[in-house]
Amino acid sequence: MSTINEHRVGPSDIAPDEQFGLEKMLTGEVRPVLLTSGGDVIELPKAINDLFVSVVQAIKQKQAVFLMHEDEAFTTQAAANFLGMSRQFFVRLLDQNELPFHHVGTHRRVFFKDLVKYQHERSKTRKAGLDKMTEELVAAGLYDRYVDLARPEGE
Repeated sequence: MSTINEHRVGPSDIAPDEQFGLEKMLTGEVRPVLLTSGGDVIELPKAINDLFVSVVQAIKQKQAVFLMHEDEAFTTQAAANFLGMSRQFFVRLLDQNELPFHHVGTHRRVFFKDLVKYQHERSKTRKAGLDKMTEELVAAGLYDRYVDLARPEGE
């Protein structure tokens, strides 16, 4: 059972005219401000304004936005689902100390920030491998060469 406190905003939660007004305001040259009940004006920090801009842009593209704390703990199944792998493979990564984890009773939990870090490192490693393979193909003179991958009939 997940303990995630849900902070989800979907495209249908904001009317199209409100979306347009928000986008116009957030992408303007003047940053929006917060007005306190006492009448004090607080300018939104750039980081928060940028977050709002990305939320509005996602909603404009009909995408839902989900906000969670980086120290949210995931079960091994939820973490495996997030990374797009089987639970058993994910547990093997934990056993090999590829990701930090902690125990809640006898169950393992992984922080969201550690999943994101692993995901980025995995992407960098994959990209480096593809770059190396491409360099080897170019060095061998095979990069621009057409190779017919069709099999002859009967095979």
